[in-house]
Amino acid sequence: MALRVYILGDAVTYQNYALAVERAGGIPCFGSRPADCDCLLLPGGGDIRGPLPGTESFLIDSFARSRRPILGICRGLQALNVHWGGTLRDIPGHQLPRGDLVHPTRAEGLMARLLGEAPAVTSCHHQAVDRLAPPLQAVQWSPDGVVEAAVHRQLPVLGIQWHPERQSYGL
Repeated sequence: MALRVYILGDAVTYQNYALAVERAGGIPCFGSRPADCDCLLLPGGGDIRGPLPGTESFLIDSFARSRRPILGICRGLQALNVHWGGTLRDIPGHQLPRGDLVHPTRAEGLMARLLGEAPAVTSCHHQAVDRLAPPLQAVQWSPDGVVEAAVHRQLPVLGIQWHPERQSYGL
């Protein structure tokens, strides 16, 4: 049975995420019924300055309490980090004026099992994890030390700084 993936945002703005979910065999869901969904996808886009919006915090709390999986992509990793008490910083060198920068990373644990120990990933961000929230553990880094992926130590939560929905993986 296909998983219903709640994507925070609207279907027009996040069409590329919906297509990626469909290609992976899931059912993308938008709108006002997250309780009916199996997992949460926090997409990229926009800076975080200060506390998270209430809706985003509520969704993270709701899915975490019910132990439903959460995937945070780019800003989504940043949101997970801020939600659990971490901080962010502005960084240079991870964004081009147009398009995505592709760079190598070093991975361990879950990310190494999924992608190998040295996967190349897309990058298009100027904010990143500064202090990692205590319940999160880094499992992937860029050459300059920026956290590229983190997992929750007890919950089915993964945050990645890069954009898998924009990598073809041979599709």
